[in-house]
Amino acid sequence: MHHVPKVDAIIVGLYLVLSFVVGVFVARILRRGTKGEEGYFLAGRRMPGWLTGISTAVTAMNADVAPAYCGMAVVVGLSVSWFYLSRFGLGMMIAAMLFAVRWRQLGISTGPEFYALRFGGRGGKFMRVYSSLFSVFIGMVPWIGAGMLGVHMIFGPIFGIDSKVVTLSIVLPVLVIYVWISGFSGVVITDLLQTAIIICANIMLMVAVLIHFGGPNGLAESIVATHPGEYKEILSTFPVPGHRVFGPLVVLAWFIVPTIGIGGGVGTEGQRIFSTRDSKEAAKVWVWGEIALFAMLLLLTLPTLGAIANYPELYHAEPAERETVYGLLLKDYLPMGFLGIALAALLSSVMSTIDSHLNYGSQTLLNDTYRQIFGDPGPTKSLWIGRLLMLVVLGSSILVVFFSKSLIGIAILLAGLFGSAATFQWGQWWWWRVNFWSWCSAMIGGPFIYFGLGYLLRTWSWWQSQLARGESAQQGMAMLQAVISLVSSTVIWVIVTLLTKPENMEYLKKFYRRARPMGCWGPVRRAIIEEEGDVLPPPKKLIAPGIGVALLGAGWVAFAVLAISVFFVGRYQEGLLYVVLSVGLGLVFKRAFNWHLKRLE
Repeated sequence: MHHVPKVDAIIVGLYLVLSFVVGVFVARILRRGTKGEEGYFLAGRRMPGWLTGISTAVTAMNADVAPAYCGMAVVVGLSVSWFYLSRFGLGMMIAAMLFAVRWRQLGISTGPEFYALRFGGRGGKFMRVYSSLFSVFIGMVPWIGAGMLGVHMIFGPIFGIDSKVVTLSIVLPVLVIYVWISGFSGVVITDLLQTAIIICANIMLMVAVLIHFGGPNGLAESIVATHPGEYKEILSTFPVPGHRVFGPLVVLAWFIVPTIGIGGGVGTEGQRIFSTRDSKEAAKVWVWGEIALFAMLLLLTLPTLGAIANYPELYHAEPAERETVYGLLLKDYLPMGFLGIALAALLSSVMSTIDSHLNYGSQTLLNDTYRQIFGDPGPTKSLWIGRLLMLVVLGSSILVVFFSKSLIGIAILLAGLFGSAATFQWGQWWWWRVNFWSWCSAMIGGPFIYFGLGYLLRTWSWWQSQLARGESAQQGMAMLQAVISLVSSTVIWVIVTLLTKPENMEYLKKFYRRARPMGCWGPVRRAIIEEEGDVLPPPKKLIAPGIGVALLGAGWVAFAVLAISVFFVGRYQEGLLYVVLSVGLGLVFKRAFNWHLKRLE
């Protein structure tokens, strides 16, 4: 085991103590006056959007993010920002502008509860149970396991730890106790603490890298010196055509798969939306979430440029090797004491993900699985059953730690599984004809289409030649497979919808009155008018304007990210241009945001 200064170990220990104190005692202030499940799982529905938005962002900052994103950055360079700009930039803004208000207005407690309202009957009940189990055991459990694996991949190079069991013994006891006691309030307040620690640690690492190279210009000159034939693509602001890992085609794939369908279904982020005090705060959850997420990712990935200069061979590394780069950065640049803060930030990232997923996973298993199968256990027993279900989720996720190797690989697999049915998430909100059989062909059939396509595409000679280029190329082709799967699945579920009957009109009318969905709901609205008269206000054109406002928001944040990126390598004139564009779009977005929300409400 490597020698780590005692002061760093003490700092990590103090962080764990602080997390416990904040999670248990400070959270009681947020829960004051709340009772039962709504108090435990939703903090009494009185959270501000900025707080739950930051919680949403840091939940996405799992411990796998540092090795995975820094591993991507070391083989891409400055343009790695497009990895997260493409994945989340427009999608999170679309969720804010088109879906957050509608979800909050439904007054439900979990995402799967939506199916009971939208489809009703036995079909709706089956969809509710299935989606709950799928989201927990296919969507959440792998990320919890990936977080634990990420901790091990960073602690390994620093402490010389070989056993993954050490990861579990460090993280789990404190975390399980405060989530068990405090519920959602404990999750949110500790997420705020964890975000602050992550940002401070990444700023320290950025400053240390710049000091080592003598400033931004010195860093750029070192990259030019160590990569004389490749420095242009390393320092490019935008993805370079023909890049072996992250060319424009792969960026397009990462843009399409996570963006399409976002907002139409919710998981842990739904818990944040349902917990807010009103509709406007619900929309702010996604906006603040994007700002906080991109700030953390930007500060995390920029220091990796120092590793490109110090370890030139990593620029051509395969995933398993490149994902160790964050550990190397911590070891090389952070002095005694500062390393302890960085390790605390690492624990912050994994704890924020695990606590959120455990809390929401237990909530949806209780609300959407247990109750639908066994009935309501009553207010006293329900919280205890929810806590026991939390332990089931945790135990399942531990298995992932021992069967996973590549972190980006987990992200790609999940993107393919969920992306294959992504368009259905929008369709169920925007098209009245969508029915139970549409859902079956998309949500159950989609993953089979994804895996089946993988088999068929491997028989294509061109596809085989691309896969033969290495593991990094294989991951890029997996994302293209996800795009093809998305298109194929969409065609199938639309055809199935047209060949089958719509849902019972009484269920559809009830849902329309409650949800006020946008899009193609004309026949349902006319049926309500024939029955009750024109009691509903006429529908407004909301989808296209909402997407327009989302584009403004995504552009504002993207230009801010690009500005800071080029400042880091000494390109100040280019950075000032992006600052001007960011400020201008930001001012327009603020006005457009308020205008659009008034129309939605």
